[in-house]
Amino acid sequence: MFDPVQICQILNEEGVAYVIVGGFASVVHGSSLPTQDIDVVPSRQQENLDRLGRALQRMNAMIRTGGDPVPASIDGPFLANMPVMLNLVTDLGDLDLTFAPSGGLGEFEEWSAHALSVEIAEGLSVRIASLDDIIHSKRAANRPKDQMALPYLESLKEQLRDS
Repeated sequence: MFDPVQICQILNEEGVAYVIVGGFASVVHGSSLPTQDIDVVPSRQQENLDRLGRALQRMNAMIRTGGDPVPASIDGPFLANMPVMLNLVTDLGDLDLTFAPSGGLGEFEEWSAHALSVEIAEGLSVRIASLDDIIHSKRAANRPKDQMALPYLESLKEQLRDS
């Protein structure tokens, strides 16, 4: 079960500072490309990581591996030791924490500077990466799935600009 709205609801209830990037952010911008996870860039401030840890505990987050998910005590101190990325399985679907996404923008503060506030459900506002930043990040990541998405995202960017 993938419920990105409920994931965001819990993150917001816990007061987590984050920006949504990747496929789900593209969907919010209007992309019809499918996604099966949500990627977020959280602030690395310790208080925020503590709030994020509480949110992840509420979602019963476990570390995603090539096999069965691995249970772990995911709290603020644990998250503070994550260098770049942490892939998780939750009761609400897959959630990827990306502390420094591809593309050269760096961490949360830089992604947040260009982010847009968008209501994704009644009374639920989130911050999503700008479409330009998503495109730049996918280009820099240069994975096959990102390369396949780029022409569509570029076309979406043109459509949004022209409308």
